[in-house]
Amino acid sequence: MKNQGRLLSAIVLILLVAVFALLNTQRIVLHLIFWQPAFPLVIVLIVSVLIGALIAALLSTVSIYQLKKQIKDLSQDHDQIEEKIKQKYDERLSQQQKVYQKKINALKGQLAKK
Repeated sequence: MKNQGRLLSAIVLILLVAVFALLNTQRIVLHLIFWQPAFPLVIVLIVSVLIGALIAALLSTVSIYQLKKQIKDLSQDHDQIEEKIKQKYDERLSQQQKVYQKKINALKGQLAKK
């Protein structure tokens, strides 16, 4: 069903572009620096849209790359912080185990005296 919707959307888009092309067949002259070519208006419009889409894609690719790099850096920071927390936890656990072990040994000593 999803692919049928995509196919239908593609067909409608192609029909719209075809109608647009048929309505804009007049030739126009582009005034470039030393060159003045004549092209059909539809070609100029389509090429302009494609160039705009290419520029937008390039800019979004740069943004995506920067965001991925930021995610990677933050993930590394998170891992380092998590490791520090684990080390502190292990140290405190070890200290508490020593304290309780001393208490257990003291109680065993008292029981042995009785």
